[in-house]
Amino acid sequence: MPELPDLQVFSKNLNRMIKGKTLEKAIIHNKQKIKVKEAELQALEGKTLNKVFRRGKRLFLDFGKDAILAIHLMLHGKLEYSDTPDPKYALVSLTFKEGKTLSVTDFQQMANIELNPPSAEAIDALSPQLTADKLEQLLQASRAKIKTVLMDQKLIGGIGNAYADEILHAAQLSPLSIAGKIPEKKVQQLAKAIKDVLEDAERQIQKTHPDIISGEVRDFLKVHRKQAKHDASGQTIKQTKVGGRITYYTADQEEFS
Repeated sequence: MPELPDLQVFSKNLNRMIKGKTLEKAIIHNKQKIKVKEAELQALEGKTLNKVFRRGKRLFLDFGKDAILAIHLMLHGKLEYSDTPDPKYALVSLTFKEGKTLSVTDFQQMANIELNPPSAEAIDALSPQLTADKLEQLLQASRAKIKTVLMDQKLIGGIGNAYADEILHAAQLSPLSIAGKIPEKKVQQLAKAIKDVLEDAERQIQKTHPDIISGEVRDFLKVHRKQAKHDASGQTIKQTKVGGRITYYTADQEEFS
């Protein structure tokens, strides 16, 4: 599943590709799986795309007031921008006047597409509002493991399984730590690690895959790598499960319980 850094790059590339273009035709290929009514989607036809932006794990196509299309790619959803108006596994296709079509495809048909969704209550992981003090407020009353809290999209938007591991490794904090037991100094390190890891990952993806709008790039990760045995400092990478998700960490990540 694409996580925040992937989606950041997707949004920038989509802006370069389709920002300022006018939507000519909107098609729903699978009406049973899409929350948007066909007439509502077709009402976007003739509108110009103002911008594409990301919040949490969703991409938003802004066609103006009361005309914002939200896309959550879920586990296997993909974006395709091509001359093909009806690619395989397409759920929705948006054809612009310049001739090319942006399609959301998903062989599992699980990608979530909404029109004008309510604002998320969670604070975005890259929001300036996610300060160390704010993070401490989110953690202090929780008995959940810190990795579970970082991945809770109702609390913090954008962080998934892979980057939760990378963030905790950078903060030298065990994923098994109880959120409410983490001391203030360590929370400050964690807040910094969230920003540093996500922003660095975005730079890495943009550098090596400058035109990407689908998929995941994970080959630069330091600990969340199935085949890796040691991190850069030589620490053995261990595996466990947190909340049913495979978790990678090292013994030197401090645990608080």
